[in-house]
Amino acid sequence: MMRKKTIYLILFAMVISLLPVLPAVAKIDLVTLTDRESVQTTIYNKADLTLVRDKRVLNFVKGMNLLQFSWANTKIDPTSLSLEMKKESDKIDVVDITYPPGAKDVGIWRIKADQACRVPVEITYFTSGISWKSYYIALLSEDQKTCSLKGYVKVTNLSGEDYNNAQTRLVVGKINILDKISHLASLQYPYGRPEHISAESDLRNIYKKGMRKLDAAQPMMAMESAMAAPKPKAIQKQGLSEYFLYTIEGTETIPNGWTKRLLSFKADTVKVNNIYKYEADRFGENVVRFSTFTNTLENNLGETPLPGGEIKVFHSIDKNGKLAFVGSDTTKYIPVEKKAELNLGNTSNVKIIPKVMAYAKKNIIFDNKGNVSGFDEVKTYEIQLSNFTGMSSTIEYTKNLDSSHFNISAMSHPDEFEKTDQDTIKFTIHLSPNSHQSIGFTLTTLRGERRWQQ
Repeated sequence: MMRKKTIYLILFAMVISLLPVLPAVAKIDLVTLTDRESVQTTIYNKADLTLVRDKRVLNFVKGMNLLQFSWANTKIDPTSLSLEMKKESDKIDVVDITYPPGAKDVGIWRIKADQACRVPVEITYFTSGISWKSYYIALLSEDQKTCSLKGYVKVTNLSGEDYNNAQTRLVVGKINILDKISHLASLQYPYGRPEHISAESDLRNIYKKGMRKLDAAQPMMAMESAMAAPKPKAIQKQGLSEYFLYTIEGTETIPNGWTKRLLSFKADTVKVNNIYKYEADRFGENVVRFSTFTNTLENNLGETPLPGGEIKVFHSIDKNGKLAFVGSDTTKYIPVEKKAELNLGNTSNVKIIPKVMAYAKKNIIFDNKGNVSGFDEVKTYEIQLSNFTGMSSTIEYTKNLDSSHFNISAMSHPDEFEKTDQDTIKFTIHLSPNSHQSIGFTLTTLRGERRWQQ
């Protein structure tokens, strides 16, 4: 059963009980409430915050009208409540909203109409308890040179309120809020005590300004799947200066306490580079597999940034669809034209064994007292590489040195050598399937006073 709406009719008996706390008027009439015309939720993944826009058509009589809003058992922030007339605004005036004593989780709007009319309105507020996160499934091809990539968003509603047939928007980016919405929703009274708030108060204007800013964007298109629908939906993706907005096509019903998974996009052929890395300072004696892809149009991506989230990688091991789990990693926000690098964990399919084959001290110098003040430390290395993957593989051997005063000589693979910074060297080797190879080089490190004599 769907939960009750947060807006209710004011019963006549309740109006009578509230009259002593409301300003005296010549006549007070009740607003006849209709069902929601539409509702929109904008969910932020970097804050416990959702902007809700609830649109209805209300009937007003000439004179003063009362409209009650109740948020009992929800996580709505009552200080953010705003009521806007979408038409006839010159004939209707939202006078104020009152949070009466003895009526917890209730706000009463006074609305003055110059004549009887039927007007579309929008009730806007913030709530907490609704969240979303993205995650991805990558399926590597049999040769592991490409993958199919599916992106999903998972929306969870723990707000205490059902949002039926709601347009859902998802925001990537960091925002700053002074107060947590969940705290504001838990107060007995919105401002800590019964309160009377003018429709044009400074606080109201601040909220309206912020809400207007969050709505400005230019749409772009991508794909979203409806699980039982014959035609996939679309997610409109909008770029804003400080964050990125994804709007799911059509409407979604997410009852309180439920989680819904939505397909954000599907890319069938994404080029993948698999790199096997050895770096003792980072990974110990292990070889770690990395897979990379780039968010570009060439990869059937690149229209929008990709939200950060977990990527689970599987490998197709035969033509019958059997899969093997390769590994998973969590990525950060991936901008357009940028590369994502996934750490898929240790592997035994590639072996790298470094050995010191020779050691010597040369060019020893002494100070005036006959003590050793410097020398050249010379080490000859052999790095044994073995590829058991059954396919061509790229292997990176990285060595972090303890000094920036060094030189490399007698390299077996000078074209594959790179000095990546002042004290780090790297060799990048491409190995054929089921093959072995060795890297040889001599490292000379200048110690002591020899550092200044090079």
